[in-house]
Amino acid sequence: MIRVHAWTTNVRHGHLRAQGALPRYLQKKKLPLTPATGEQVHRARMAIVPKLSSARIFAGVDGLLTDESHQPLAIFTADCVPVFLQTRDGQVIGLLHAGWRGVQSKILTQAVRLLKRQWSIRRSEVMVWAGPSIGPCCFEVLWDVARHFPKARKRHGQRWRVDLWSALQAQAKQLGVRWTGQRPACTKHTPAYFSYRRDATEKRQVSLILKTSH
Repeated sequence: MIRVHAWTTNVRHGHLRAQGALPRYLQKKKLPLTPATGEQVHRARMAIVPKLSSARIFAGVDGLLTDESHQPLAIFTADCVPVFLQTRDGQVIGLLHAGWRGVQSKILTQAVRLLKRQWSIRRSEVMVWAGPSIGPCCFEVLWDVARHFPKARKRHGQRWRVDLWSALQAQAKQLGVRWTGQRPACTKHTPAYFSYRRDATEKRQVSLILKTSH
């Protein structure tokens, strides 16, 4: 039996991108101390993660996929969208770091294409959902960013508000994958989460996904 576990930490768990913080958190949770993380450079490059014997950062990568059990995937955010994905049977899981550049570069499309190429997974078998991230209520940008999101932007005074969630949801619909779950909490609005836009902080929560089999 396969079970998929996916969650995002909050400020109670501390700044998990700090040196040694993630291993301590995993150890406390009695989880494998071998997380795969991306360098997170706001692009759409993906990595297939094998079973690791130690923690590893994948250079130049913002998306991680694996079919290995007990192999944690992790990304750090403080407003960008953590995008979780899994196949319906739980055989393959993934985690994407999607800021506006990642959404504009269609990181979700890259992930779905890699699922097909590597594992022959049909799009209809893929489930996707978003974790806590900045919402359309708070993500204010200038035209240089807003111009990339013609169907997910609204004018707000001299600026624009962009809905990254709806942009990702529209991409999922176009791809033919299933978007699940409720709209996540807005990190800027919610004190329980770190937010760069709110506090200009270097602190980050972590999103994790792993599958277990028995």
